Amino acid sequence: MPRDADEAGRPPRPESKTEETPRGAASLAELLTSDKLKRLALPYPGYLAAWRLVKGHGKCIQGVNGRSTHRGTLCYSFDFKLAVGTPVLAARGGTIAAVVDHFRGGGAKAHLAPRANFVAVRHSDGSYARYYHLKEKGSLYKVGERVGRGQQIAWSGNTGYTGGPHLHFDLVNLLPEETSTLRIVSPKHCRKRLQSVAAAFSCELPSTPLRCKVVHVPNDAVAGDGLRIEGPWIALSDRDPASTFSEKISFLAEQGACAAIISNNRSGPELFAMGGCETASPVPACLISKEHGIMLKSYLAEGNSVILEFGRHPAVEGAKPMATQLSDYRATPGAFDTPLSCKYGPDLRYVTRTLPVEFVDKSGDGFVPKQAKTYPKPVLCVSPSCSMKRRGRRRRRDGPVEPSERGRDRRVAVERLDSRESERRPDPLGRAPSPR
Repeated sequence: MPRDADEAGRPPRPESKTEETPRGAASLAELLTSDKLKRLALPYPGYLAAWRLVKGHGKCIQGVNGRSTHRGTLCYSFDFKLAVGTPVLAARGGTIAAVVDHFRGGGAKAHLAPRANFVAVRHSDGSYARYYHLKEKGSLYKVGERVGRGQQIAWSGNTGYTGGPHLHFDLVNLLPEETSTLRIVSPKHCRKRLQSVAAAFSCELPSTPLRCKVVHVPNDAVAGDGLRIEGPWIALSDRDPASTFSEKISFLAEQGACAAIISNNRSGPELFAMGGCETASPVPACLISKEHGIMLKSYLAEGNSVILEFGRHPAVEGAKPMATQLSDYRATPGAFDTPLSCKYGPDLRYVTRTLPVEFVDKSGDGFVPKQAKTYPKPVLCVSPSCSMKRRGRRRRRDGPVEPSERGRDRRVAVERLDSRESERRPDPLGRAPSPR
């Protein structure tokens, strides 16, 4: 049996981690024709109707295809207004796939977009639910632990690119944090797994991991006939604001690299899927944090020959280009119009795309949250009998309001008490009390 809540009031955690292995990439036809996308629970508690009306708790401040940020691949997303510290509940049961809760600040600045705390839950059908803008240290679970539908998983906050405290929720076909694998093989004292995120425009990642030496290529390297390095090698280079990600990776491929690793130039650790290109890269590519990039460069500076193993995550096994998935989906019985999020990058495999979903209310009816509406819908119920109650008064069916017997007796008793007190009170002029 799970243990009781801890001293901080957090709900009990599972007794052990799950041994579940992520299934391969879910096809678009499987996800869109499934009823599981239409039976989601709201990711926060309802609270009292009066609280929702006064504070705007649960108000959808941006919905499907919102004008601000819910465009393109993020068009099927929802922003719910929640005060900082509101419990965040799992819309579906699953396994915690990713947790980021070390960021602090937030604001309406675009460069803060990758610095939002979030929790991602992997479902049995291969989809992922993401909960963004959580407070610092706001996650209640670790990667690999299982959660149930409606179970609290985190606390809401105001981190990342945000104009105020709210919860961003979406359901996607794949998770950037589960696209690529990277680890140090040699030297032995440096063996370690490095967190990496495959570029959204990366070509197909190798099913059998590449095991090659890594070579640092500085940003001021001059294009030429190649670096003339014997054998296959993986290029490590820093993010360069003077060039795009696709230009950087193409340059490294021209130098003879069989794969490209880009080190972020902002501390955090901060990771995201490199984008901005609709053409697949010539070589597999991924992004690592600035901290891990500094670590690799320090190993190389010491004269060590660093061997890396770069491969594909099991969660994206068999991922197909979006154009192929759309053709398979259109041939499926019951298919409807192409989702808006699937029109970008038809030749790409690792683009995270939001999926159209529906939530269910207490009566079991499905609905899609609309902007400026509050969910659950606040309904104030006032009992008619409560408004008719008056202390010390009784309403007659066929006449006006008249005092009740209890009220009349109480008034007579008060009048008698006042008369006795006035008799005992001395006269201010010193006159003797009048005889009775």
